[in-house]
Amino acid sequence: MTAAQYGRPRTGQRPRPTLLLAACALALGLVAPAVHAQVRDLLGLVQLAKIRDAQYLAAKAQNKADLEQENQALAGLLPNVNASAQAKQEDVKNTLGGLSVKSSNNPKTYVLSLNQALFRPQAWETYQQGKLSTALAGLALRKAEQDLILRVSKAYFDVLAAQDDLQTLLAQKAATAEQLAFARRNFEVGAATVVDQQEAQARFDLILAQELATRNLIETRQLALNTLVGEPAGPLAGLAPESRLKGVEPETPQAWADMALQGNLDIQQARIGQQITKREVSKSRMGHLPTLDLNAQVVDTEQQFFDTRSGQPLQIGVDNRSLTLALNVPLYSGGATQSKVRQQAALLDKSSQQLEQAQRGASQGTQSAFLAVRSGLSQVSALETAVKSSELALKSNKTGYEVGVRINIDVLNAQQQLNATQRDLAKAKYSALNSMLELQAAVGTLTEASVERINQLLLPTPGNP
Repeated sequence: MTAAQYGRPRTGQRPRPTLLLAACALALGLVAPAVHAQVRDLLGLVQLAKIRDAQYLAAKAQNKADLEQENQALAGLLPNVNASAQAKQEDVKNTLGGLSVKSSNNPKTYVLSLNQALFRPQAWETYQQGKLSTALAGLALRKAEQDLILRVSKAYFDVLAAQDDLQTLLAQKAATAEQLAFARRNFEVGAATVVDQQEAQARFDLILAQELATRNLIETRQLALNTLVGEPAGPLAGLAPESRLKGVEPETPQAWADMALQGNLDIQQARIGQQITKREVSKSRMGHLPTLDLNAQVVDTEQQFFDTRSGQPLQIGVDNRSLTLALNVPLYSGGATQSKVRQQAALLDKSSQQLEQAQRGASQGTQSAFLAVRSGLSQVSALETAVKSSELALKSNKTGYEVGVRINIDVLNAQQQLNATQRDLAKAKYSALNSMLELQAAVGTLTEASVERINQLLLPTPGNP
């Protein structure tokens, strides 16, 4: 292509006005870049954190390690097969009546053995514990996933809340600047005192200081979110202003507490822990029982002798096949078996108390989360009404100031009240959404599907700058 096709003038040509204006606009930053950073939503960041967050990845690695406990316990019930080989060099000198005979021997031995436990009740209990450990590992991974969702969601909404604070301050700054200019004009024409101008200037300076602090807060919270997802999160999809939050069902805290008794992950883990301890008690009591093992062995021995006088080798081969039943009956272990039984019985009582504690904690936590959701939704409804009232109040104060029945500070306060109410409404929505996620986590139903439902309330375009 020629230079003219890219918009550059040929030698001797004057630049076209449209191209010149476009170049100036780009230089001044008046034209938006053609390529925008990808807008991230909550679901996308949760999915990204699942492959980047170090804490969750550590939980996945721990899960893989825990799953091997069942395989290791099963090995105690399966046969063990071993093979061994041995080679030696022996030189022998025999002396009798003044005569000496030297000989050499090079024996080789090959052994193949198999051992199968026929009756080992403790090994069976260990295997059952391994199966319970597998279930426990699955619950631990689910809990790590729920924790990840809650951490990412909180960090996500924290960033949006800080951005809302900045947006509120920018709106206040613009309104205050307009009111400051209006006060200056009125003072210049003698329609107002210098007090109005000074009040507007003081409010404007305060907003500038708050803006700097809020921008720093945004960067700090953005950094926390970036750490979770393992890369810069970029612009975030904001909550749609017209979004309406629905209530949760059932509508009583006790109903949610009853659900938690069945689905709460802490309770399920405590129950499995109690079952593992019960089997440990049984295993300790089985220390009194006999064990029976079957052992099969094949031994192949090859020997070669050399007479040092005649030099003739002598070959000897021995094959041995054996099948053994080994019965072991414990008679007395110095009281160790009974001590272990008492120890595990005490630990069983401990696990029972831990289960009771988990049930009480889940019930209390679930009801608190439900009350937080209900309170948050009520607060959202009240603030939506307050926003409408604040808009009317601001409009009335502006009209009153223009006709002289209101002073400048009244308009500034009304504007600040409107912006603060709008900010508080957004924060109340974020808090209610977080409480909903915490409520689902309390009853063990928090998954990506829960995040997807919240994702539908987010705009596909970036939120506040």
